[in-house]
Amino acid sequence: MDIYVNDFLNLVRNCSVDNTYKMAWGRALVEIAVQNPKSKKISLEEISKKVFKYYWNQTIYFDLIQGSNISKPPAFITSVKKEIDKYYTKIGNKQPKHFDRVEIQLDYLSLVRILKQDVSHRFQNLNGQVIQLYNYTKGEDFLVLHNPEIIAAYSEVLFEAINFRWTQILENFNSAPRIAKKVRVLDLPEIKRASLSKFKKYLDVENPTHECFICNKSINSETPSIDHIIPWSFLFSDDLWNLVYTCQSCNSKKSNSIPLEKEIALVEKRNINLLGLLKKNEAIKEKKPIEELEIAIRQDYIRKFWVNCK
Repeated sequence: MDIYVNDFLNLVRNCSVDNTYKMAWGRALVEIAVQNPKSKKISLEEISKKVFKYYWNQTIYFDLIQGSNISKPPAFITSVKKEIDKYYTKIGNKQPKHFDRVEIQLDYLSLVRILKQDVSHRFQNLNGQVIQLYNYTKGEDFLVLHNPEIIAAYSEVLFEAINFRWTQILENFNSAPRIAKKVRVLDLPEIKRASLSKFKKYLDVENPTHECFICNKSINSETPSIDHIIPWSFLFSDDLWNLVYTCQSCNSKKSNSIPLEKEIALVEKRNINLLGLLKKNEAIKEKKPIEELEIAIRQDYIRKFWVNCK
């Protein structure tokens, strides 16, 4: 493998783990090189746009912690969260959306200032040595990438290494499951939520009158919502043991809030009852959902994940 690529990989694999800035910066360099392998001069504004997109998608969908100091997140993440809050206020709900599909005006100059201070000149430092992938004078608005065409040629290897290292760093700060899968969403043009309608026939076995899990009222005048007790943004998964019927009003109010302990206790009882009913129901032919529910009860998934997401 080219020595230049080995140097890049060395920086990625052995960088500090205080936050994920270097991973976002490195990924931006690779993505820009892939898009234009003949251009060596890269503006920090262009890099900031890429970095903002990465953090927007990881935050708006999963609210991943990106630094070791939870009470004082990295400045770039704070800026991202402020923009997400402004976006939610503008649209009037908290429906997450991929950055490429939103229309917002950003102050990229302020984001560039953060990158100048915290990562631009530090990315190439490793154990007291400088591994020079690009020329950059501290405070400048541009850098000169030495070999963009080589980066483009080895982009798959570099993306894989960056994603792996990013996952490792995030696992130090987050107890959420499927971190690697959540990091890989950076490679997707959008994140599509699967329909939950396939779970209706199982939920109906235990709750045929469609009583709302939150307000306990029967849902008669509208189509009941199927809601995740542990937020989807934490689990990034649709599982029968974590799904209940709610009315649309309660579902909207709940948003991504973490359930109370009494709600977890109710779901635990519901799951045991549901499992017993499913095993007796001859109309349910599929074995996999029943087996998965049984494993979830035996392994106490609902309470374990609840504790972790707190």
